[in-house]
Amino acid sequence: MFLILMSILAQVHLNWSYVISVYGDVHHDNKFFTRTFPWIIDNIGGEITVDFYLVGSGRYGVPQMCVLEMLRMNTFLQAQYLKCEAEGNLSEFCLCESGVDREKFKKCVANKGSLAGQAAAKFSQLGIEVTPIIELGSKSTVFGVEDEWYLKKICTVFGDSLPRGCVKPFACNQTMTVQASRAVAHFDSCCQNEWSQCYAEIPQPEPTTTTTLMSDYGDYTLLVN
Repeated sequence: MFLILMSILAQVHLNWSYVISVYGDVHHDNKFFTRTFPWIIDNIGGEITVDFYLVGSGRYGVPQMCVLEMLRMNTFLQAQYLKCEAEGNLSEFCLCESGVDREKFKKCVANKGSLAGQAAAKFSQLGIEVTPIIELGSKSTVFGVEDEWYLKKICTVFGDSLPRGCVKPFACNQTMTVQASRAVAHFDSCCQNEWSQCYAEIPQPEPTTTTTLMSDYGDYTLLVN
């Protein structure tokens, strides 16, 4: 009986993690989502679960929150997806690379437009008019600090049981170097090829030629289709 109880407690411990909330606009706070957040996750991603409240335009915020919700069990893939979006890649490519189910994604976007309003409401409750913000509890937030202070603040939730990423974190520049090697979410398709195909389907403008004309008012260029 004792051994069974210990086994159950061990399983509960393995499945339990601290929940933090992240508020931001992926395209506006691109430095945070391309550098700071991936670094935080590289250090303690296995010990935390993240709720995201994206407060940019719902036009892109709702699809992003749908992907993040579908990736909730893997913070490393969440960080990689956000970094892909923040870097300005085509959303189709980032979606493919995340490995989420396309049909479930489309259903989420179609049915969960309310995510934008929920995120805006949660952000308003903070009473803070800047992003990004990390919320650790109802009365504890961190924003507007250097990279290492985000991590140090989050690490306070662990008390004396600090994970390795809090005790001896990776250097931020080291994380940026390693980021070139991407996490694999699936192996049955090549996102680069699919992205190239998607891009090829986008109508391209007709080629133009330029002619420089001389006049009494200076040189000017005429575009000719």
